Amino acid sequence: MSMGKLKMRMNLAPLKRLQRQSPAKFAKASEEGVIAFINWCNLGSGKCSRKPPIRWGVLRGSSSGFVGNKLVFTYPQIITPGGLEQISPATSHSAKPTTMTFVWNTEYAKKMHEWAGSWGPATRRDLDAGNQWLLMHLDKDRNDLMKVIAKKFKMS
Repeated sequence: MSMGKLKMRMNLAPLKRLQRQSPAKFAKASEEGVIAFINWCNLGSGKCSRKPPIRWGVLRGSSSGFVGNKLVFTYPQIITPGGLEQISPATSHSAKPTTMTFVWNTEYAKKMHEWAGSWGPATRRDLDAGNQWLLMHLDKDRNDLMKVIAKKFKMS
């Protein structure tokens, strides 16, 4: 998990057995996991409703996910025309084939994630938006992510 220079990791070691059984099927199932996890992080999940500040913001729109070097998903964020910033999801990444990487590609991603200051009215209206959302999802959605990957692996 990369966000600026902030790196966080989720241990998915229980899935190594599936990866050894069929690396190709595991990679395909991991792609489904990447899509699910980015959506959970940006919109909230059943286990964690926290999400990035400002639902129509650049931070959500800058998110993308990779399995190994393959770009799997960019979050389909609509930005209001005429805004000062535009979305800029990462389009390339280098990692081991079994690594899932999630990127929020903005200059201020780390600051917004770690910031403990007060939020403006748009963020306060967007229920449970604010800082530390990634750490919470890494912790609370880990088991659900493994279930998604295992289910997709068995279905393929």
